[in-house]
Amino acid sequence: MGKVSQVDKHEAGVLAPEGNFRRNALIALLGGAALTGFAGRSRAEVSSSVDKVPLQFALHMQYLSTNYLQFLIYGDNRQLPAQHIRGGELSGDAGVVAQNLQQVKFPATAERILQSRIQEIADEHWYQTLTIRGMLRADCVAQTFIDYRPEAFTQMFRMAGAIGPNDTFSPYTSPTNCLLGADVFLSVQASTYASILASMTDPVAMAMMMSMAASIASNVTSVRSMLYDLADSNPQLIVMMDKLAAWRDAIDGTSTTDRGMSPVTGADGNVATRLTVVDADGCYLARSPQQALNVLFMTSASVTKGGFFPNGINGGIVSSAAN
Repeated sequence: MGKVSQVDKHEAGVLAPEGNFRRNALIALLGGAALTGFAGRSRAEVSSSVDKVPLQFALHMQYLSTNYLQFLIYGDNRQLPAQHIRGGELSGDAGVVAQNLQQVKFPATAERILQSRIQEIADEHWYQTLTIRGMLRADCVAQTFIDYRPEAFTQMFRMAGAIGPNDTFSPYTSPTNCLLGADVFLSVQASTYASILASMTDPVAMAMMMSMAASIASNVTSVRSMLYDLADSNPQLIVMMDKLAAWRDAIDGTSTTDRGMSPVTGADGNVATRLTVVDADGCYLARSPQQALNVLFMTSASVTKGGFFPNGINGGIVSSAAN
């Protein structure tokens, strides 16, 4: 019998011991009251709160990253299924099942180490998606069409100058490329969750989002760390990461929302890495949902569709900012 993944256990209705451990650790970290309340009180209370709109936007971010990570690790039929992408809880508008994804091969021993790290991130995102849906219940928004084709990534990488104007980029051709693709989605997601937290008022929803924001920020650092290690034999990766970050920072307005990965030399002459995406105070750089759509729609204008979302998204926030 093959190894059962965390996602398989979840679908079978079995809560893995690791799930209990993580939940208990989060309760301890956040003081217990909020997350214990989340387990015991009606989730419908949250769905009717003023936090519905940011949670709906967060759900779209989860759809975007979860489908990508699940498919590139597990392959066919591991994108989010119909029951997890529809509008509402038990019925509602049907979501658009993710297409044009490809599984990535990890043939070498060193690459399989990367695979195990990405798999953990993929499974975390699966659980996070279902948790947000559980909070929203009847207010869940349906997944719209997401363009995962290499052409969509190529468009962004060309705009950023990360590849030449006639070059193409596919995140599915190598472990290195799939990490670059993962950074595209996770970096935007982490910065947006940092921003969303400031607008939330429901203590249960806020505790959940605090935990998820910390988890995804950690995932971004992990992906950047893996790419930094790979840059030992391929220095161009640092250049690509710097250009992508600079483009994101420019297209979503004048505030600083991103940072590159080139090491910096301090006043003491020592070289320091830049694996975390934080400001001078050590706080995670944040971008509003509207700024996130600037990046994902690939435009500095105020529009309702484009880039990875050719038909736009659902919910209370659907437009990018006018920059």
